[in-house]
Amino acid sequence: MTDKRNVWVSIEQDEGQLAEVSLELLAKAREIAGLLGSEVWGIVCGSNIGELAEKVIHYGADQVLLADDPELENYRTLPFCRAIASMAQQGRPYIFLIGATPVGRDLAPRLASALKVGLTADCTDLQIGDYVSKKDNTVYKDLLYQVRPAFGGNIIATIVNPKTRPQMATVREGVMRRNEPDTSR
Repeated sequence: MTDKRNVWVSIEQDEGQLAEVSLELLAKAREIAGLLGSEVWGIVCGSNIGELAEKVIHYGADQVLLADDPELENYRTLPFCRAIASMAQQGRPYIFLIGATPVGRDLAPRLASALKVGLTADCTDLQIGDYVSKKDNTVYKDLLYQVRPAFGGNIIATIVNPKTRPQMATVREGVMRRNEPDTSR
């Protein structure tokens, strides 16, 4: 388990433009990090992307990790997964959020597999709360409640992952509100 409870966000970008869902996730990550007393870290992959770090900080990240390499200019599953998995293995995030875009839906399960953790796909809400295991009555504090529609949208499921870290989720576009950039950050 990780000793820090940082919230990481995979920042999707295309030709220097940040994806809207990534900005939404930074806002939600800020909220969650505030509850956990932790930091928000953004991860950006690409080529010649150094100028994006400041934008990511303006939208809520405390730290930004860049994987800047010509091989990462265009999205390809394995190079992106290797770069991000390496950073996550070293940084040991508590929570890892990825946009449920075509890229995110491709990357997230491979990343979860590389990190040997669970993944909840297509979340529509994220919250922090405690969980009591009915199996052994163990109380797990400050878990990520991963909320998503189930059974064709007829019910809402809340999923928790008490045992492995990071707790990973992909989040649908347009379900979170983004913050305005704060250029004083």
